[in-house]
Amino acid sequence: MTVKSRKVGNAMVLTIPAELKVPQNTEFEPYVDEAGNVIFKRVKSQLTEEETEDIHMFMDQFQPLLQKLKDR
Repeated sequence: MTVKSRKVGNAMVLTIPAELKVPQNTEFEPYVDEAGNVIFKRVKSQLTEEETEDIHMFMDQFQPLLQKLKDR
């Protein structure tokens, strides 16, 4: 399969064929490698509220130790 770049306004656009099954609103970080290939790296979605709370609970476990080390 081949796609062709096209100009839309001030941007160059590459169409992603439907058969690649990329979900709508998926975020990518584009870059060009040393060979001139355009690479789209998927950006990990933001943490959910539950994941953020889990991180805070984990960090809270170490607060007493961190306080002891800080006071030294």
